[in-house]
Amino acid sequence: MPTVINFVINSEEKDQTIISFLKKRFKNTPLSLIYKLFRAKKIKLNEQDIRYYHHRLKEKDKIDIFDQSLKVATLPIFQKPPVSTIKFEIIYEDDNLLIILKNHGIPMRSLEDNLDKAVNYYLYKQDPQDYQQKISSYFFYTAVHRLDKLTKGLVIYPKNNEAKKVLYNGIKDKQNITKTYLAVCENFHNVSLPSLVEGFIYKNEAKEKMVFSQKKPFENHGEIKQCAMEIEILYKKKNFNLLKIILHTGRKHQIRAILSFFKTPIVGDKKYGSHFLLNDKIYLFAYQLTFQKNAQPLNYLEGKSFVLEGLEGELTNIIRKENF
Repeated sequence: MPTVINFVINSEEKDQTIISFLKKRFKNTPLSLIYKLFRAKKIKLNEQDIRYYHHRLKEKDKIDIFDQSLKVATLPIFQKPPVSTIKFEIIYEDDNLLIILKNHGIPMRSLEDNLDKAVNYYLYKQDPQDYQQKISSYFFYTAVHRLDKLTKGLVIYPKNNEAKKVLYNGIKDKQNITKTYLAVCENFHNVSLPSLVEGFIYKNEAKEKMVFSQKKPFENHGEIKQCAMEIEILYKKKNFNLLKIILHTGRKHQIRAILSFFKTPIVGDKKYGSHFLLNDKIYLFAYQLTFQKNAQPLNYLEGKSFVLEGLEGELTNIIRKENF
């Protein structure tokens, strides 16, 4: 089968996910068709099959697409961002990055109104000329990490290409940027939690959820990834715990799947075993971001922490009163 379309990633395009890249290149193509091409193995990366949509591209990566129906959009294309009604709190902002507080129930990216759209609308209103100049130079405002729709917490948005590259590397290396979470969990089984959890995580396609295992599964479960995190119990009352969690890896639904494995699901997380059904939220909070050593232009952030002040006390009171 001859190659119909191919791309070679340049220095301005690297560090984004392959699905983000293809969504821009085929902006008039239904997203469902792009996913179908992945499943049919009609998209290859460096001449190898690629099924992981969120693989981050490197400079000189080659993408080959075997489909004659796709039409490549011309880049760059500037479009004024749509109006967003989503509200968010700015925790910190400078010329290089924006740290905001995402509320429960807000999707990061979706067909509906979402956090990325809200941030783009905010930055466009701040300086329309600067926004247009950056968008027209292959830069796109998007978060360097994701939170589940049901989770509340801190999210980082880079404001230029130099900061984006440093932040992507920092998020991957937890020694550069440390992410700390707070979680209110059920403990009806009176389980003793380890201070350090290490193991493997994979997706159960039938149940559409992630599964944690302390030993690497022998069965074919698709992509299996190593994961690890620290757990500290901050407060305990009867059947509930307040946990502080420090991530060593950042896998999809990692915290939710691991706590479910230990029979201490997050309050409200019905998908992973909670007895409580809450309205568009679970009691999981991306509570603190700590910047360690990062390269320029973000070296001035070394040693700085951004934290949701007062949250630990609020969650402790909720457990005391069992007011979920």
